[in-house]
Formats: sequence, C-alpha cells, structure tokens
Amino acid sequence: MQQRTGLLLSGALIAIGLVGALTLLFKGHGIMGTSHQFPWGIMISAYVFFALIGSGLCLVSSLGCFLAIEPFTSLVRRSVVLALITLSAAFLIMGLETPQPFNMIYMLFSPNFSAAIFWMGSLYGVYLVFLTSEFWYLIIRNNPAKAHLFAALAFFSALAASSNLGAVFGYIHARPLWEGAFMPVFFVLTALLSGSAALIVLHFLLEGKESASPVLPAVSKLLALFLAVTLFFSLWKLITGLYGNIPAKADAYRALFSGPYALHFWGLEIGVGLLIPLILLFYKQTRRKIFTAALLSLVGLFFMRYNLVIGGLIVPLDVIDQLPLPVSYLSYSPSWVELAIVGLGFGFSGLMYILAEKRFDLNVSAE
Repeated sequence: MQQRTGLLLSGALIAIGLVGALTLLFKGHGIMGTSHQFPWGIMISAYVFFALIGSGLCLVSSLGCFLAIEPFTSLVRRSVVLALITLSAAFLIMGLETPQPFNMIYMLFSPNFSAAIFWMGSLYGVYLVFLTSEFWYLIIRNNPAKAHLFAALAFFSALAASSNLGAVFGYIHARPLWEGAFMPVFFVLTALLSGSAALIVLHFLLEGKESASPVLPAVSKLLALFLAVTLFFSLWKLITGLYGNIPAKADAYRALFSGPYALHFWGLEIGVGLLIPLILLFYKQTRRKIFTAALLSLVGLFFMRYNLVIGGLIVPLDVIDQLPLPVSYLSYSPSWVELAIVGLGFGFSGLMYILAEKRFDLNVSAE
C-alpha cells in the first residue's frame, strides 16, 4: 500500500514536471520568474538541495562502508543508490534551468581552471563516476574489496564537490550575503545534515515504526549533532551580518531577520528545520519522533537553500558601495513551470528509488 502510494505520488509529480519541462523548452526561459536582475531562482535552490543530499549520503554512509562502523553497514547499499538518484535529479534540474545546457560540454573542452563553477561541474562529475563504480562493484558484481576502494574515492570526491559548491557562492564578491570563507565549511556541514535526515526518512518508510533495528537511534545521534552545529552557525551568521552593518550584506540579513523573508527564515528554516527537530530528538525520543525530526529537517533544509539563493539576490547591486540607507528589495516569485520542474526532481527521485528497491537487494550489510 505504501509503495503504491509512493508510485502514484511520484508519477503525478513526474507528469506535471514533464508538462512544465516541455513548456519551458518550447516557450523559453522568459516564462520563468527569474530576470536579468534576478538570474537565479527556486530551481538553483533545488539543485543545491539535491546535490548536497547526494553528497551527504555518501559522507554519512562511509561510516558503514570503509570504516565498518555498526549499525551503519546496513545503510550502505541504500545510501549509494539514493545518492546516485538524488545527484541525477540535481543534474536534471540544472540542465533544465540552464538556457543553453550544451555550454556545459563546451566548458569541459575549454576549461577555466580559476573558475569555481568549472570545478563544481568537474568534481561532481568525478564523484558521479566513483559513486557509479561503487554501485557497480557493491550491488551488481558483489565485490566488497573494490567497492570499498571506490567508496573511499567517492567519499573524498563528495567532500571536495560539496565544499567547492559552497565556494561557488563564497567567491561571488558582488553578493555579500554569500561571500566568505565559511561557505565551503557550511555546505559540508549541511550536506552531512541532509544525508543523515534522508537516511532516517528512508529507513523509517521502508522498515516501519515497529522495527527493532538500531539504525534509527544511531543515525539520530548524528542528526542531533549536525542540527545543533548548523543552528549555531546559522545564528552567528545572522548576528555578524547584522552587526557588521556592511551595505548590501546587512540589508540582505535584515530581509531574513525582519523583512520580506522573515517567515521563511524564522518559521521554516530555523523553526521547522532546526529547533523543532532538536526538541523532538531530545525530549522522550521515539522512532516516530526521530522520523518526524528528520522529515522536518529536510523541509527546513530546502528553505535554507531557497533563503540562501534568494536572499543573496534581493538586494540590488547598485547599493553595495553606498552608505547604509533604506533599500528597495528586488522581488521574485517562482512560476508554475519552475515549481513543476522542482516537483519533477522529487518525483524522479521517488520513482527511481522504488524501482531500485524492486530490482536490487538493498537490505544487505556491506561486508
């Protein structure tokens, strides 16, 4: 029954997403909510969301694969499969978001080694190769020795790719909300949070609340740690951004603190995504509470990516060198096409994982 519901929901999201994708391909990117002044939107947020889940799953599952820490060994196969799927969903969304996707191929043959965005594509490509190799030897060929080798390579490439994705934002000096050396570290931290939350949600949906498996309690400890550290980082980013009073940077943080995106920040990113999950994990913990905490964390993480992308763009570029003065924020509303394509990413991930569970034996420990 649960699997049938998942298939129906995934199928509906894919159908709507395909309509949106075809509309985008035939009518062009002018129908999106983005503009020359606001070049990125919710599709970039979704790309970051799925890409960091794909990285985080590998980083967390490495505890079971080449470190052989119990009970994480039982998560390895499912983690590898879900990481491949979410990474593919990220590439799918990015391909549709880019007006000329074939330019990405051009970048490979005429590389700019000083550009972080070139390394983003290259490192995630390398990570995808290592992850696919791990999948091949672990699940298809049943060769643990080679699987562990590629798991180690996938771990380091995932670490490099997720930190470099943070650097893509951190190197943009024209957007003070993003600029800073903390961005690569923050992206790795939230990748670990994403991977932990995704594993808990997946395990609960497959095993149920009555399962006596020690997996949920074990991963919940990681989840609680990453939630607490992320909350600490997020609040200090806000405090330093506001009290530094740097033009544009302070304006962007004011939009999150008490401006048009305050509900997104305090209600969804901090409240739903970090505080409530922490309370659930520390107060009379049950398996259902662990699942709820993880699910809410994923919801909050999506809005964290959204707040990051949109918050960095809502301040007009012409205020950056001005004195601190009241600023008129730019506005952005995602079009139905963008929302449909984001839904396509979720539907694709759900359908592909359900099919993988039917096709492969994923409930086996990595040896």
